[in-house]
Amino acid sequence: MSDRRLLLIDTCGLGGSVALSSATGVQQVELAPRMAASHGMRAVRELLEEAGCELADLDAIAVMHGPGSFTGVRVGVAMAKGLSEAAGIGLIPLSRLDVLRAMQPEAAFAALDAGRGEFYLGSATSQELVTLQEMLSRVPAQATVVVCEDRVADSLDALTIVRVPEPTAKDGLGLAIAALDAGQVVTAEAVDALYLRRPDAERALERAGS
Repeated sequence: MSDRRLLLIDTCGLGGSVALSSATGVQQVELAPRMAASHGMRAVRELLEEAGCELADLDAIAVMHGPGSFTGVRVGVAMAKGLSEAAGIGLIPLSRLDVLRAMQPEAAFAALDAGRGEFYLGSATSQELVTLQEMLSRVPAQATVVVCEDRVADSLDALTIVRVPEPTAKDGLGLAIAALDAGQVVTAEAVDALYLRRPDAERALERAGS
């Protein structure tokens, strides 16, 4: 149990979760699908009240800033930045791919479904948007890939995979606490969404201007 007081927000998927680590333990509130924007702040208040602390008492706020749903990622990042600025608390951005990989430490790679026949692929040194063929060419035959989604697992049957549950906020607390202890805390202005894929509107504008 850590005595660090750390809040972690994850809204990268359809739903999400908010977790709080403190001297009393770890508590987590799950957010129903598509309810993160309306219920996220209520979940934060519930966790702080249960732990008997105020927002200003936190050592840092962590947020899974992608990759994932464009809307979900935006909601979580905006919530974390708003809380950070309101309380003058530093932020710790975490990649969902890093959190997934940390759930299975022997795995060299983590993969998430990016839709459109593409995948988010992460390792200790890179994170990128790839096609299936690109992934098969990048991942060595002896390497293990950790996955959490059926479509990804079914697509990667030619590789060695390990299936785990989809990561939630509490699964990222270990990485966040390590980052806090290492002084890897930044201001709200330094945190941006990790999309890996550019928004459709941006790509449409680029095509229109070409």
